[in-house]
Amino acid sequence: MNIRYQYDYIRGLLKRYGFWGLLVKSLERRCSPMRRYSSCYQQFLPKEEELMRQRENPLPFAPVVSIVVPAYETPRDYLCALIASVQAQSYPHWELCIADGSETDAVERTAADYAGRDSRIRYIRLSENGGISENTNRGLAAAQGSYLALMDHDDLITPNALYEMVLCLNEAYEEEERALALIYSDEDKISSDGSVHSRPHFKPDFNLEFLRHNNYICHFLLFSRELLKKAGGFLKEYDGAQDYDFVLRCVDAGAVVRHVPKILYHWRIHEGSTAGNSGDKPYAFDKGCSAIEAHLKRRGTAGRVTVTEDLGVYRVSYELKGNYSLTILFSTLDQLISLRSYYGMVYTGEGYRLEIEYASLNAPWFSMDRFCKGDYVLFIDDRIKVKLEGLVEKLLSVCQQKENGIVSAKLLTPFRSVAACGMIYNSSGKLIPACGGIPAAFKGYFLHAAIPQNVSAVPFYCVIFRLPEYFRVGGFDERLSGLGQDAALSFEFAEIGLATVVTPEVTAVFSGSFRREEGKREWFQRIWRKKLSMPDPCYNRNLSLKPRHTYAMKQEGE
Repeated sequence: MNIRYQYDYIRGLLKRYGFWGLLVKSLERRCSPMRRYSSCYQQFLPKEEELMRQRENPLPFAPVVSIVVPAYETPRDYLCALIASVQAQSYPHWELCIADGSETDAVERTAADYAGRDSRIRYIRLSENGGISENTNRGLAAAQGSYLALMDHDDLITPNALYEMVLCLNEAYEEEERALALIYSDEDKISSDGSVHSRPHFKPDFNLEFLRHNNYICHFLLFSRELLKKAGGFLKEYDGAQDYDFVLRCVDAGAVVRHVPKILYHWRIHEGSTAGNSGDKPYAFDKGCSAIEAHLKRRGTAGRVTVTEDLGVYRVSYELKGNYSLTILFSTLDQLISLRSYYGMVYTGEGYRLEIEYASLNAPWFSMDRFCKGDYVLFIDDRIKVKLEGLVEKLLSVCQQKENGIVSAKLLTPFRSVAACGMIYNSSGKLIPACGGIPAAFKGYFLHAAIPQNVSAVPFYCVIFRLPEYFRVGGFDERLSGLGQDAALSFEFAEIGLATVVTPEVTAVFSGSFRREEGKREWFQRIWRKKLSMPDPCYNRNLSLKPRHTYAMKQEGE
């Protein structure tokens, strides 16, 4: 990259983060365990033996997949590499549709040469450049496959990409669900010349709260033609964030979303690409705000969306409206005095009113029906220190979303490191603190320590939850204790369709120890054997499950 580009890039970072913020960001990147990915990326790519098996074993359901590429003045080297990566697919039933809005004939000459030798490659010359959304729509309209996939004109896919996507259609969908299928994969970045692989993004399974704050789904994306018709095509008014808007509209249209936890896409870093410098396209982030707000409106949710210093990541402020009833559980007299002096019995804000009851936690959990009233319960453990300003409002605003049932603060240690951003489970029933041990100033792998997201479980130290649903699932399991009891309640809520969320926008200092909170793991494992036998859907199976090493690449033998 040239010196001018590097100068503008660093100046933009300083403007967004400030000197100390940029210093912390740089330090976190230098400490990232993913730095070694460049030397071991091949272990995440398919071996030739695997590709041979895929070629020799056709799938029962084998639809034609149309890969649509909107092209504009694509450098010949990039376009040739893209086409070669598609031609190398182990899945044979594909077509490549290149929709070209270029002013010159450079793309046409390259694409026509390939199309003349491979009938699966189709070149569409557009009469004018209508922008990324219009050009993509024209490519989609010309495509003939019953399933569609998207690629940027300078990127690559792995040789097993289509096979893995169609395998997912075969194994993870009921026949009637395939009409609404939307599938995404993990991805990494490659250098301009394709020689260096870096920054792998190992993603969680579908995570609505995480998606509302950033388009983590991104590449590689495959969807059915029926879903495209139901959701509508790409919208020009969202150019720059058109893929984000499209995914959100698919979700709102009832998409059945699945995730292939494999690196199937290589996103090329070069001057002018979003992968290289997202600050080059500032207009895209305003469009991202609009896309999320439109999504919230379609879901009947009131909220405001703003950009953050981390471009491509958004802050969603859900609005509180109407009347709410809440019981706050306290552990000590000092807690009660502090809470009542701040919130009182009735707490009002702009457009909402909170009626608050207070109850002592000296009574056992299983008798909550005798001393808790209202729609929600807030619990603050006596080992927690947390600012009361905005506490109830922020937790309640997330918990009131119809998809959510339990919301927890991000927990820090007294030594300014992360105690937990939710909990990850493994097959033996062990509960591992997500992001545990990283400095509190760090934002975590792909900002998992900074962005609200669905998690499988949370420790019950600073949480709010729905009281009627607590009674509906039978409350806390008296056979369990500690973190196992906490996780079991999250699991029960999940079984009735309610998610558990951790919101790092609320932080609390926890002075206890999780090691003494395990409690009856054998019972927990026995009761939840079926769920524990499946990988944690909120965590990627390629990542480590070692305490204090979460969001690092899994080592051999783990």
